Amino acid sequence: MNIKERILNKERSWTDILPLVFIQAVLWMEAGGFLSSVVMKVDKWGYLFTNNAAVAEDIGSYMSSIGFCVAIILALLIFKKNRSLLKPLSKSVVTGSAIGLASGFALNAAIVAGAAATGCLTLTMNSIQVLPVIGYLIAILFQSAGEELICRLFIMGKLRRRYKSPAVAIIGNCLFFTIFHLGNPGITVASIVNLIAVSIFFSLIVYCTENLWIAIGLHSAWNFTQTILFGLPNSGMTSPYSIFRAVNTADGFCYNTGFGVEGSWAAFVVIALAATAVILLSRKNKLSVR
Repeated sequence: MNIKERILNKERSWTDILPLVFIQAVLWMEAGGFLSSVVMKVDKWGYLFTNNAAVAEDIGSYMSSIGFCVAIILALLIFKKNRSLLKPLSKSVVTGSAIGLASGFALNAAIVAGAAATGCLTLTMNSIQVLPVIGYLIAILFQSAGEELICRLFIMGKLRRRYKSPAVAIIGNCLFFTIFHLGNPGITVASIVNLIAVSIFFSLIVYCTENLWIAIGLHSAWNFTQTILFGLPNSGMTSPYSIFRAVNTADGFCYNTGFGVEGSWAAFVVIALAATAVILLSRKNKLSVR
């Protein structure tokens, strides 16, 4: 067996070469952006949930990922050879989503609780506005789904099809995910480490369970919990509305004033422990979510 046979799968496509996969992902994202902004005009959809211009625009910015979702699904449906990559979407939607939503809330809330307990964060009640909450919930679901479809379905799926080692697929999509978050405000060394760690965590979930809905649910609940429930930065970006809001913040092991809990080393510990749990459960064949 030569080097090529050891590295590459027999059934592969030249379009699955690592750099070409990245280029395709960017092009399909551009197509998705066109669908969102020009065809569907989703930037105005936020006004379906509120008359507050700032909140409506923020919901609309999250809604822009609807185009990404549509574009990636079309990218896999149009070309017959790519349809098999949709398998992780065919698994148990309800069970997978429920596990993901519960896990995302629990993990993020645990770090927020740690920040509050260590004096890095004080929260106070803001307001409960039903329609904006529903709007954000839907919008963040699409935003998180868009990132998971691009990274864990499209990129990871194509790389797994070409390369024998799953490490190529995991590292490859993690690299893409991290690069596209580097321009976020408040980026730090810890936040970059956490971006890599959480991307590996999501990748392990999809690899071990073959169920993308768990990753989508977890990603959505994580973002919604920290941003709309607790009013904290979501990868450095804040929203004009939240149920709770922070009145006092300080840098510490569980919190970063610029990037939120995602910029803390506590987040890395929690993510690492969760990823370890996924690996251990997978080895015991307890992660079959079909």
